Amino acid sequence: MKVENTAIQYLDGQQLLYAGSFRAVGFNVILASLLGFYLYNHNVPTHILTIWILSLIFIIAIRMIHCKLVLKKELYISATNLNLKIFLLLTLLAGLTWTSIFFLTLPYTDNVMQFVIFIVYAGMCAGANASLGVYVPAFLIYVCSVFMPVIIYQFYLGGVDNTVLSIIFLFYLLAITVIARSFHRILTGIFSLTKQNAILIDRLEKLSITDSLTALYNKRHFTKLIKDEYYRAKRNKHPFAFISIDVDNFKSINDNFGHLFGDKFLTYIASYLKTYLQRENDIIFRLGGDEFAALLVNSTEEDTKLLCEKIRSQFLKSPGFEYEPQNEEHAKILAKVGLSVGVVFVPYETEISIAEITELADKLLYDAKHQGKDRVIYVKLNDPPV
Repeated sequence: MKVENTAIQYLDGQQLLYAGSFRAVGFNVILASLLGFYLYNHNVPTHILTIWILSLIFIIAIRMIHCKLVLKKELYISATNLNLKIFLLLTLLAGLTWTSIFFLTLPYTDNVMQFVIFIVYAGMCAGANASLGVYVPAFLIYVCSVFMPVIIYQFYLGGVDNTVLSIIFLFYLLAITVIARSFHRILTGIFSLTKQNAILIDRLEKLSITDSLTALYNKRHFTKLIKDEYYRAKRNKHPFAFISIDVDNFKSINDNFGHLFGDKFLTYIASYLKTYLQRENDIIFRLGGDEFAALLVNSTEEDTKLLCEKIRSQFLKSPGFEYEPQNEEHAKILAKVGLSVGVVFVPYETEISIAEITELADKLLYDAKHQGKDRVIYVKLNDPPV
């Protein structure tokens, strides 16, 4: 069953189909009760009406349960079309059950009573646009299963009156089908526009929290995430580590190699950090210039120490850094480039504010710079400062 390029291909469309059909249940029950009461008052046998209404209620109940189940468990998200096939089958059964009352009551109805049944069918098929218009095959199955047996029967009877009536019904089916297809195209356009807007909003949101050069999270997002991750770690009783990283002598790279190479160098650093900070709980940021940061949740003290030392010691030794110094002076400049790292390790039971954590990390980074650069200074809170 092909569903591309239709409203039903969108999750909103599928949700609307099942939700609309579920809401239409009450209308079907009311209309069936009114029609049954009308026929009962015109001497149609009770047992025929009872069998028909019970059959209709049974089919309606199954449709209602199916729609409710699909909506509750969000089965419309599934890539398979099984639920749509079930929906079409139940729609066909519902339509045939409705048309059956016309044939069951033929021995007991006159032309006026039959015309009332036709009017009920016409109203139901017109109303089906609201619940089934999102999926044209379902709409066609429903209206054809309701009207086509009656139309074929009228043609079979022959005569001018029956033939004209059949032609009128055929034109009516054609008219409401055209309306259904127009409604469907409008819905498809709305769903498409909604999806495009959602994609655009998502892209804008990502742009607002992402550093354009390195594709890492930016400082704006850092101020939000550090708060979320810190309190999540405390709730889950996990240790929390904040790592502040600064590139030593980065200015000399820009001054001697140019800003284009400097940008390429920053991109390399982002890629380099990602190779070591790969866990789901590891989050990396570029805070600005040559300053980076990382959050580690549920990493042990020993693992955090080893990781930070490895990040520092392996810098510029990675195969990802491909630069051949143009001369001896360039080689000397590059040899002075390293990483200074300040690490604040926070056990979950430690009470400290986020501002104090970031201030302490900045101090550790400052101390690393003044103690000769290219080093890691680590503090576990409740330990004496380094």
